[in-house]
Amino acid sequence: MSLLILAFFTLPACGGGDSVEDSSASNLPATSEPTTVSNKPSVPTTSYEPPISSSQAFYDNSLALDNSQFDNSTRQHIYVATTGSDTASGSASSPILTLQRAADLATAGTTVHIAAGSYKGPVYIKNSGTLAKPIIFQPMQAAKIIITGTPSEADEHLFHIENQAYVIIRGLEFTNFWTNNEQITPTAIYVTGSSHNLLIENNYIHDLGTRVNNDKGNAHGIAIYGTQPIKDIQINNNRVENLSLGRSEAVVINGDVTNFEVNHNQVNNNNNIGIDIIGFEGTAKTDNDYARRGDIIGNTVTHNSISGNPGYEGEDPSAGGIYVDGGKQVFIQNNTVANNDVGIEVASENFQKLTEDVWVESNTVTNSTYAGLAVGGYDEQRGGVRQITLVNNTVANNDLGKQQGGQLLMQFNIQKLAIKDNTFTSSPSGYMIIANQLDRGEVSFQNNRYLPHNSHSSLIWVLGNKEFNSSSAFENCAVLQQCK
Repeated sequence: MSLLILAFFTLPACGGGDSVEDSSASNLPATSEPTTVSNKPSVPTTSYEPPISSSQAFYDNSLALDNSQFDNSTRQHIYVATTGSDTASGSASSPILTLQRAADLATAGTTVHIAAGSYKGPVYIKNSGTLAKPIIFQPMQAAKIIITGTPSEADEHLFHIENQAYVIIRGLEFTNFWTNNEQITPTAIYVTGSSHNLLIENNYIHDLGTRVNNDKGNAHGIAIYGTQPIKDIQINNNRVENLSLGRSEAVVINGDVTNFEVNHNQVNNNNNIGIDIIGFEGTAKTDNDYARRGDIIGNTVTHNSISGNPGYEGEDPSAGGIYVDGGKQVFIQNNTVANNDVGIEVASENFQKLTEDVWVESNTVTNSTYAGLAVGGYDEQRGGVRQITLVNNTVANNDLGKQQGGQLLMQFNIQKLAIKDNTFTSSPSGYMIIANQLDRGEVSFQNNRYLPHNSHSSLIWVLGNKEFNSSSAFENCAVLQQCK
């Protein structure tokens, strides 16, 4: 595409620990022209078909572990307690002491019952279960389990799952896992290799990470790294909070990972990206180096910001609440995303690589420092997006940092973007949509509502180097190139 470069602020790469590029703020003038509110389409839509319908999702739950019923009477049981011994039998009356010993002993059909107390990681899962007989790690009834430790270059993860399958990690607390070493990436739960059919649910991950005081630090809460093909991953109903992430992400799915869901989690108060779906970083040793066919549904994602993060000292706010960077076939629905640097971003950081087939529906995105929704590569030398649908979202009071991010930021290398049935309400800055110059037929608008912050507010749309004070004029210019 031939794009007109303008001076407004564009998002720096954020996550993966690999970008140090700067970006400049906008000098766009304000306008005192009258407010415009549009409730009907003013331009025709493009003819391409969206990737999926609004009633569908990408995740195939036919092998989902949380749908399975297990006969407790036929399962094996191992008991762990802080008063136990690793030479004990592991029965209820003779518990073992460490989680690693339990992991060594647990085979298909085993439930590891953990008594209240604090336990040390790392824990390496050594065996796999089956669909009918998964291995389960869970607390005893009403027990509070805290897993902590001291990370090292050899042991960076509190729970480590590599090349294993049919494992459930449920109801555990991970905390106080810190490093000052830039060579170490502390992670509560780490999955890699060719693992599959895993359920990570109802865990509480908080107050851990990197204390490296430069741009070399990294940490994660939950990380799925598909160095080989990984599939059928469920990350549901967890709390991931107060993490010091450096240049990385709280919950990340990266590399050759297919068929996943990240549903109903609380991801709050972290100092970088909340939920990230990544491709094209060289993670996979296969031809499919990108996460795909997954759902992100019903999460609460708030207060994720690089403010105060030494890995981004002096850089503009860029941490996405929910971010798809190189992923394909991702369904993002019914999430509450508030008070982040950027609400929901669909982009690609790698040159000539595309994020494709992403459906963003019925999310509430509010109070972002920079932009509410952001789509496209953040500069011409990065990747782009194709077949993206933004539908029925409520996007309000973003751009609180007054950096001209607006309620929707349309960046570089956008192919086939549908924007329909959304309600956009301005912040005091007045900026609605900020867009690069777009080629004809690449973007469609339909039935969007544009509302002012208050009755005295003026609204501003920007396309390339042109400002508009009505949605119809902006949309006609964007789609039909009728730019008056």
